[in-house]
Amino acid sequence: MRELYPNCYAEQLENGVRVLVEPMEDRPLALGVWVRVGSRDEPAHQAGIAHFIEHMVFKGTTNRTAFQISEEVDALGGYINAMTHKEYTLFHIDVLPEHLEAALDILADLVKNPRFAEEDIRKEQGVVLEEIRMTEDNPQEKVFDLFVERIWDHQHPMARPILGKAETVRRFDRPGIIEFHRYYQPEHLIVTAAGAIAPQRVVDAVKRVFGELEPGARLPARQPPQPTKHFYIEDRDSQQANLVLGVPSVGRHDERRFALEVMNTILGGGMSSRLFKKIREELGLAYAVFSSANLFEDSGLFIIYVGTEPKNARQTVEISIEEIDRMVREPVPQSELRLAKEKLKGNILLGLETAHSRMVRLGIGELYQIHAPVEELVQKIERVTSEEIQQIARELFSSDGLSLSAVGPEETLKDLEQVVLATQA
Repeated sequence: MRELYPNCYAEQLENGVRVLVEPMEDRPLALGVWVRVGSRDEPAHQAGIAHFIEHMVFKGTTNRTAFQISEEVDALGGYINAMTHKEYTLFHIDVLPEHLEAALDILADLVKNPRFAEEDIRKEQGVVLEEIRMTEDNPQEKVFDLFVERIWDHQHPMARPILGKAETVRRFDRPGIIEFHRYYQPEHLIVTAAGAIAPQRVVDAVKRVFGELEPGARLPARQPPQPTKHFYIEDRDSQQANLVLGVPSVGRHDERRFALEVMNTILGGGMSSRLFKKIREELGLAYAVFSSANLFEDSGLFIIYVGTEPKNARQTVEISIEEIDRMVREPVPQSELRLAKEKLKGNILLGLETAHSRMVRLGIGELYQIHAPVEELVQKIERVTSEEIQQIARELFSSDGLSLSAVGPEETLKDLEQVVLATQA
């Protein structure tokens, strides 16, 4: 195996499956099987199918029933789960290191051999439709979907919800599911492991369960989404207005992301941030207020979320825009910059205390081909200057202006458009 950086080892099998291992003494074992297939890889008529397949594999394989899967995991004293992202799907399990081979065998079976039985498809369609209804009924979740659907061209798969739409989920059938599952092939597979385990033992186990796989269907080339400016309100007779204000941003490969992360921390990334202190602590206008930087392969989003009483919506948006303006016009004071850097560095280091978090970091690094020791990431954060933060703020907020999506009473919220449009003047 080659050493990517200190204590991180990698190997690629002949068929294209990649393996990454980070040994950690006296830690349990976290295993992940990553598939570089997500909702952005779906054709429009199959929107939501990557997430649906993630559900379906747990309904049974050609070797195990759903009950046998859960029973075997319990017998290992383990925890198994999965998640679907716009750009990948992850199946993972946490177990004691001595159970490596058995745990990996279960994960490999899920990925390689799902049954996709007709009766299970019908049942799971009902489950996912309920999941979609839950999101529709939750304005805090719904407002993010509305924003993403409109900030990018709605024809682009990045604009669609990961869950899909009710009309596409209802149309899923076994042939279509099997057709999309063809993308679960060696070139798109990554296995990551962290814990008290020898790297070569992981490679040997991966060769045993994935080594015989032959190359299959390649994903169509991904195209970057095109940003579009919008103002949209979904009218609801509710006691709270849920607002998302934001702009397109940089992607994972852009070195400006470090300045962006520091800016995000200062603006709305925690209880010491400007937005939290002003909107919640000083004025008591909201319980939840935060900003976040969402990074993808070739694009990104910077957003501010506020949940507030409808009559206070205008004031919270005005304050948010004032703080954005301040970030553009004024250099961040050194004391505030130092606080943000320490918070970010602490989050990184404390977040990597567990084997599971290390396993995830390995997978994300390999998916996006961004490998660096933690010390290097900390150094890059430390090198961010006040001038770089002001520059990224100018680039993001001084171009085509802010977009806004809201869920709440339209009559009360409609004047927000003038507040947002004023930023273009």
